[in-house]
Amino acid sequence: MIAFWSAVDNQRQCISFSNDHGRTWTKYGKNPVLEHPYRDPKVFWHEPSQKWIMVLCGPPDFHYCVLTSSNLLRWEEQSKIPDMYECPDMFPLPVDGDATNTKWVIVNGDGKYLVGDFDGREFKPSTGKKQCEWGENFYAAQSWNNMPESDPRRIQIAWMRGGTYPKMPFNQQLSFPCELTLRTQAGDLALHRYPIREIEKLWDEKIELGSISLQPGDDPFANLTGKYYDIDLEIDLASSSASEIFLELAGSSRVRYLVKEKILESSGTRAGLAPEANRIELRILLDRTSIEVFGNHGAVSLTKCMLPNDTQRPLSISAVGGKAAFTRLTLHKLKSMWREGKPLEEGKSHAHLSAQETVNK
Repeated sequence: MIAFWSAVDNQRQCISFSNDHGRTWTKYGKNPVLEHPYRDPKVFWHEPSQKWIMVLCGPPDFHYCVLTSSNLLRWEEQSKIPDMYECPDMFPLPVDGDATNTKWVIVNGDGKYLVGDFDGREFKPSTGKKQCEWGENFYAAQSWNNMPESDPRRIQIAWMRGGTYPKMPFNQQLSFPCELTLRTQAGDLALHRYPIREIEKLWDEKIELGSISLQPGDDPFANLTGKYYDIDLEIDLASSSASEIFLELAGSSRVRYLVKEKILESSGTRAGLAPEANRIELRILLDRTSIEVFGNHGAVSLTKCMLPNDTQRPLSISAVGGKAAFTRLTLHKLKSMWREGKPLEEGKSHAHLSAQETVNK
């Protein structure tokens, strides 16, 4: 395993290597391998050109540099991509699942992206910058390299910067992993983000309400208990007269869809979301300190940090101004990712765990 990293002065690029599956690491004895400001090297193998590719953020006007190498040690700059900054990610994706029709995507530090073509030396965008993630706590996203051929998904995870975590045994968090797909939307190509299927391993009690209609004042979740949920619903707008459908989550946050405005909102952050076949699909992941919302199978997403209010109900749903009709309304309570079902004790970090405790967890 090879790790590329920027020296503390952000002027040099270095490598470390591991021969034991990442358990221990050794700095390369002849670092740096590249004298080049700024930072955040993204390195991957480009099969058509039989070269390693590095995409590197560079000042002063903030752009991405594209460099190539045959041995990971000697690098040559080939081109630049203007108006880009921090934490580059770059990868190919099939269009609408067609492996014979592939486009390249390059993702900016804030999640905005370009779609285009890449010949191993130069990236040529075919679109302007686009946005599928609108949450204020989404940053520095990266995707997995070297997925097995039997499972060629492109999976992305982001740093949820800006959160606060008083009296909790951790500081900072990452988003739920999401699969990225490139789809034709309104005659153009658009990146979609959607939670990976492995989240189903955390599913616990299932609450399935099926096709129901809510009048203002109705709330089928009035007696609901639990804290963490995977919520899946589809609104039939043709059969609805409501002007707004909203969910209150964790006693502190609200997710709502404004029908006339065609806007999806999560705690004040908004994204346009037009109906598809007169329906709106929402997937909402409610965790201890985050709410992640996905509209129309990931056409838009909103990644938000929050602090729960445990004195309030965990979840409620309401219609405003008329009836809300659902073709699907399903909840799964979520188990902890910890095998024993318990978080770390307050004030105790992984650094204080024994090696065996860490392996067990």
